[in-house]
Amino acid sequence: MAIPRLSGTLCLLLFCGTLHAQTAALDIPAGDLKTALDQYATQTGVQLLYRADDVRGRTSAGAQGTMDAQRALDTLLAGTGLAVRRDGAGAVLVFREAPDGAPVPTADSELNTVTVTAQKRSQSAQAVPIAMTALSAKSIDAHRVQGLQDLARLTPGLLVSAFSQANPTIAIRGISNTFSQVGVNKPVGIFVDDVFIPRNSAASFELFDLESIAVLKGPQGTLFGRNVTGGAIVINTRQPDPGQYAAEAELIAGNHGERQARGLANLPLGEQAALKLSTSLRRRDGLGRDRLTGAEQDDIDSQNFRAQAFVRLVPAVDLTVSADYSDDRNGGRTLSSDTLGDDGDVRTSELGVPQRFARIISGASARLVWRLPAGELTSITAYRKSQSGEDYSGVGANYAFLASGSQSVTRDADQIATFSQELRYASPRWARGDVVAGLYYSDEEGERQLGTRGLAARTGALASATLAEQAVDSRSIAVFADGVLHLSPQFDLSLGARYTRDRKQASLVRTDLLRPTASFSVQGLSQAWSEFTPRMVLGWTPRPGVLGYLSATRGFTSGGYNADASSAAAFRTAFAPETVNNFELGLKSQWLQNRVRLNASLFRMKYRDKQELVNNTLTGILTIVNAGRASVDGSEMELAWKVASWLDLSASAAYLDSRYDRFAVGTVNNTGNRLSNSPRRQASVAANLSYPVSFGYLVGAASHAWKESYNTGAANDPNLQLPSYGLANLSAGIESLDRNWRLLAWVKNAGDTAYLLTRSTQVVRARYAGEPRTFGLSLTGRF
Repeated sequence: MAIPRLSGTLCLLLFCGTLHAQTAALDIPAGDLKTALDQYATQTGVQLLYRADDVRGRTSAGAQGTMDAQRALDTLLAGTGLAVRRDGAGAVLVFREAPDGAPVPTADSELNTVTVTAQKRSQSAQAVPIAMTALSAKSIDAHRVQGLQDLARLTPGLLVSAFSQANPTIAIRGISNTFSQVGVNKPVGIFVDDVFIPRNSAASFELFDLESIAVLKGPQGTLFGRNVTGGAIVINTRQPDPGQYAAEAELIAGNHGERQARGLANLPLGEQAALKLSTSLRRRDGLGRDRLTGAEQDDIDSQNFRAQAFVRLVPAVDLTVSADYSDDRNGGRTLSSDTLGDDGDVRTSELGVPQRFARIISGASARLVWRLPAGELTSITAYRKSQSGEDYSGVGANYAFLASGSQSVTRDADQIATFSQELRYASPRWARGDVVAGLYYSDEEGERQLGTRGLAARTGALASATLAEQAVDSRSIAVFADGVLHLSPQFDLSLGARYTRDRKQASLVRTDLLRPTASFSVQGLSQAWSEFTPRMVLGWTPRPGVLGYLSATRGFTSGGYNADASSAAAFRTAFAPETVNNFELGLKSQWLQNRVRLNASLFRMKYRDKQELVNNTLTGILTIVNAGRASVDGSEMELAWKVASWLDLSASAAYLDSRYDRFAVGTVNNTGNRLSNSPRRQASVAANLSYPVSFGYLVGAASHAWKESYNTGAANDPNLQLPSYGLANLSAGIESLDRNWRLLAWVKNAGDTAYLLTRSTQVVRARYAGEPRTFGLSLTGRF
């Protein structure tokens, strides 16, 4: 497929958007200013920073009625002698005005609290009774989170790996699948600004210009556009701001020819509109090469663009329109043999055939928000399209090294187009509770061309050649509701439910170019599945800053057709949905005036009809089946400590005990085995500092993430076992007093640790290694 190319103490509360862009119905009574500011942050979702000493003993006249966030904050602060400004990351600072020439304080003596939309409202992550890891824009920047593998370093229970460039493996709490067939669903969903990313080949994109990332763990079967069993990765981009002009730029240079440029410009268009443009351009030389052809592999050539426009149509109606485009390409992966043809270097491959990857992703969305006295109506309309093509060898050695069998060479191209529409109602926050309800519709049209050639051992003669032309149209419609009932000042009961109906129509034309009699065509298969997925959470708040919860949730991953099937009978046999029930006991807590945070959870997940890819030894056909039942028991812990106003420390750990309770297909019996991609233990530690000095700040970050050995297959084949490893990342630099300039030196995989992303046992044993040590400099300016 040809793809065209395009060249004291601070209190941190909440941020959801921009002050001028956001309007809310407020009910903040007159009284203590600190209480009023806390209520303001909760009701508007604005990320607010203030010193406890600055607000102590002060009073506010309160704010009542529907008004924009800027006017509301001005009303609350009237007569207090306090001023407002934004910091470099978009948070809003409330402070006592300093004498002329004195710097405005920006230090933070409390832990950051990230705003998330996990329950379709802007809330502090600490107030949401869902196990999650949430990263603010500052954390994303400090730890240089540029992709999902970087995110996995900081998230207990998240694993991100790759079989090939177009097939990343994303697992939450050990739940994943490695299906590449078009039209199948993944148990982990990725959402960008509330828009679902439908295909894994479009999921491994560059992360830039973000407000927050939240990894929600366990089934998310109620509120999200797609019903998922493993969890969801929710990505929120920064939104346009009519309140101020802003521009940012970052230049990066590093080893292996790393060069990157990032930038954004926020342009106010009067008081009621704004335009924001952002981009990320990145290139890097190959980390590996094919020693037979000399071709570079694991290089990066990535171009990403995003445009967003905000306009207030009338005082109660806001419209945000977004469009994005990305172009990624490289020379494929370095799949290195550790048997036949091995030269002892994991950075060289012995494939001897052309490899390449190219992908274009584009999309547009419109979000319309209408604020009414009776609540808020939101419409999200989106269209997304992706095209990708990859050439790769599935066997880790060239045919010249093989004594028998053949070298499988694959051409995998897909084109996915998705239209989605969500309508949502959010009630006011009544004294007794609130509710969110809505409708969701999506229509995904997917086509895939999978061509495979077998090159005979020794000679390279064409031993096999097939082309599978797959087409699947997936339509999903759902109705959902989720509400909170305040049983008492200390107890809340959350009840939610979602009814989903999915229909898939599938066709497959499989052509055997050497054995025409084995070719077949099946057209117009159609089947529908529906599921009711409830959610119930009992929350207990014994004191401010402490939330305990007990939850029971249900999720499901839709059924489908195995479009890679090598026989018409296998293709016609649809596989059923998988379902999971999750039971969880959790704690979210803040201590010592929000200088220490401890979050923990214990969970049990019970799967029925778990979907697995199995080579049925009775039929000799590789197909997707409902293998049976599985259980996952585990625990997670996250600890953060604000040691000083300039130093944050954090640690996390996850434990998984996963097993197939029943998994027997033909002569295959994996009952009792651990689930694939589920390391028993994971742990990480991190530090982030910003130490004030006479000329500005000394800044830096350090992290170390460790994963225990795990297997990538359900059969627990020892040849597919990946060893344990730990990775350390470091950065250090200087930042100006106004935080508008920063020079930073950074290193990833500081110990140059050798680790593997995946193994292959197709004909020969081979491995795909993760990135070696990389380092460089970055210069950032804000204007």
